[in-house]
Amino acid sequence: MPTLREEIKPLTGNRRRFFLLRVTGMAPEQARQIVGVTRGTHNTWLQNETFVELHRRIDEFTRDYRIEAIQLLRRDNQLEAVLLEGKIVQKMKEEIDSGDYNLIRSNLAREVYAKLITDLDFVPQVQNLTWEQRLQQIFIRPGEEQMQLEQSSSDVVEGEIVDEGN
Repeated sequence: MPTLREEIKPLTGNRRRFFLLRVTGMAPEQARQIVGVTRGTHNTWLQNETFVELHRRIDEFTRDYRIEAIQLLRRDNQLEAVLLEGKIVQKMKEEIDSGDYNLIRSNLAREVYAKLITDLDFVPQVQNLTWEQRLQQIFIRPGEEQMQLEQSSSDVVEGEIVDEGN
């Protein structure tokens, strides 16, 4: 049994996206609006024999390939997001080089920067303690740390240091 990807190989661009949305069970009008094509463009697609042959089998594809269609759409969306992020970073580099900071000051640039920094520069989580919690750690429970140190030192085996250099 061929995969959905193999079945819809002739479709590209907006036709492919529209068709995948339809296979997921979306209504034609809603899928058309999401893809951003006019009714006239959709009618033009319906004059293409390959598209019509696949379009007639939408119910079959929905039954057999719905999950795969969702996965393909998610991959497409992820790829588009990465490409868009790359364009934003490129624009930010150009602005830094030129000294004209329009995009860099925007919220979009801050979001991209924050995402990239968190992906590239892992910051360990530090507990934000209140003053009361800090005082408890320092003054009220100092014996607990001492007990932990004594327990860990009981595992040390005593021995002699021999200077073999003499």
